[in-house]
Amino acid sequence: MAQVDLEVNGRAYRMLCEDGQEGRLRELAAYVDGRLRHLTGGGKSGSDAQMLLMTCLVMADELQELLTGRGVVPVSVVEQAEVVAGLDRVTKRIEEVAVRLERA
Repeated sequence: MAQVDLEVNGRAYRMLCEDGQEGRLRELAAYVDGRLRHLTGGGKSGSDAQMLLMTCLVMADELQELLTGRGVVPVSVVEQAEVVAGLDRVTKRIEEVAVRLERA
């Protein structure tokens, strides 16, 4: 078992995980920390336990909506723009390959 040090809402936590999963655990902790800061506006709006519980409830609600096909987890405008740009690149590449295939 590996140990990994995480930080959520300015507090340090040491967690155990399977060997090789340290990076993924850090990514998940960073995601939870970001969601918590977004939901609380970056300030204290209760005890750490209350803020973490609120964050978990919001994330569980989003997951439930995704699992039942009722909603989509919101993404930022920057993330949306990155997805659109990526899709445009893939579309152009597919069109280039199609042109080459037509010539062959």
